[in-house]
Amino acid sequence: MLKIKLLHIKELIPCIVIIALSVASCVQQQKQDGTTTVKEQTKTVVMKKVKMSVDGMTCSACQSNVKSAIKSINGVSDVEVNLEKRYAYFIYDPQKVKVDQIQKAVNDKGYKAGNPQEVKQ
Repeated sequence: MLKIKLLHIKELIPCIVIIALSVASCVQQQKQDGTTTVKEQTKTVVMKKVKMSVDGMTCSACQSNVKSAIKSINGVSDVEVNLEKRYAYFIYDPQKVKVDQIQKAVNDKGYKAGNPQEVKQ
């Protein structure tokens, strides 16, 4: 009878070791996944809204050209161009693009981009 019990215990030990390693591996994987999630949550993007005068627009085609020039720049998320008031409003990520680059894109299309003014959102 004692031999039978020892035989069962010898068979159970590898099973227990495998289960313990599996549990430890799962716990380690959950910790890694949690760390990644926390890192992703701490990344914050500060977008800025800007109003910039644009001279030289005379028609809706001009308005469209200015809008597409600004919108084509990586880092710009939203663009509004007002033909009557001769202003462009846009939201951009200052970590990806500088306002000078946006002014240059407008100027390269043949218009005159004024000094940008930050608008509170």
